[in-house]
Amino acid sequence: MNKLKYNYLWVLLLTLVGLLPEYIIRCNLNIMWFFYNTFSTYYGDLWYCWMNYLQKGFPYPAEYPSGIQIIFRAIYYLFDIREDYISYFIIISVFLAFSAIISSLLLYRIKPDMKKLLIFWIFAPSFMFYGLLNMDFLPILTLVLAHYCFTQKRYYSTVIFLALGAFIKVFPIFLLPIYLLSIASNRLRVKLAITFVIVFVGLNLPFILFDYSAWSFPYIWQISSNMARNSTDGSWTWLVYQLFDYFGVANYSGKVSLLIFTIAYFQIISKTWKSVSLEQKLVVVMLLFLLTDRVYSPQYDLYLLPFLFLANYRVNLRWFYLLEIINVAQVFFCFWLKNHTIYLQLIVFSKYAFLILLLIDCLSIKNQNSNA
Repeated sequence: MNKLKYNYLWVLLLTLVGLLPEYIIRCNLNIMWFFYNTFSTYYGDLWYCWMNYLQKGFPYPAEYPSGIQIIFRAIYYLFDIREDYISYFIIISVFLAFSAIISSLLLYRIKPDMKKLLIFWIFAPSFMFYGLLNMDFLPILTLVLAHYCFTQKRYYSTVIFLALGAFIKVFPIFLLPIYLLSIASNRLRVKLAITFVIVFVGLNLPFILFDYSAWSFPYIWQISSNMARNSTDGSWTWLVYQLFDYFGVANYSGKVSLLIFTIAYFQIISKTWKSVSLEQKLVVVMLLFLLTDRVYSPQYDLYLLPFLFLANYRVNLRWFYLLEIINVAQVFFCFWLKNHTIYLQLIVFSKYAFLILLLIDCLSIKNQNSNA
């Protein structure tokens, strides 16, 4: 027990070490300007939210779902940060660091493999560079909590945490079918699905009643406006947008990626359900999401990390780290790449190639003890 507590302490400390590089880069405007002027590094979404919303007296970024809006509202009204970026960033960083630490401890509790935790989570390039870029550690924590509860057969807690995650960001809802179908009892599945709906609606209902247009805006904006439009964007789906724009139906291009994701999701999962493990299914869903998403923000790779750590097969480290390194390079040299679209498209093509290789690698492993 003492050794286990000692290891947990190391997990906590190493998680903070993993967050330190990005904290140093983004904790001070002068340091941010240095990286921007020297490497054309993007300042970060947290800076964007402060500069374009909180500093101007608008308490929250309108394009984020209600769960994240609560956090920005609380920071705006509880702290005087309109002219103080440093205090704002420290407050956000403490919140995100807490989420990252709890996620690390839970991951280690599920699978006490320190080496793998460091390789695929704490010292993964995306963790060290994107952890404090946006609010993604919050929904990731709900995903880790959901999986931990599932391993403990606390199924109602699993769907509650998934509903909470979907309240913060939409993605966790995509994992719900995997967990529900991994349960043998049809009756229990229905009860769990109903529980998810009740919790999700219950969390959103005050916002729906108070200001429906503000509540619905993030979802409408995501599907109708937030999409790759040209070669300076980091997704292959700009080709779809250009094609649809030619025929005057560009607004429908965002729905194409969701349709492709849905079809691939059910086709691959149904054909491999009995031959792959629960952990492999979760990896597949995340990889499919990255492959088909209409924007593929580089920080989305953060969502892949916990599932690769939990994977019960040997993940190809070569493909993983090549993906991670070029994924970080995309934002580290962000604005230079946007002005040199050939190089940007090479990076984007390489990212998709490595994602496909990781997907093939995952599906090639047949598990004899599947959770079917």
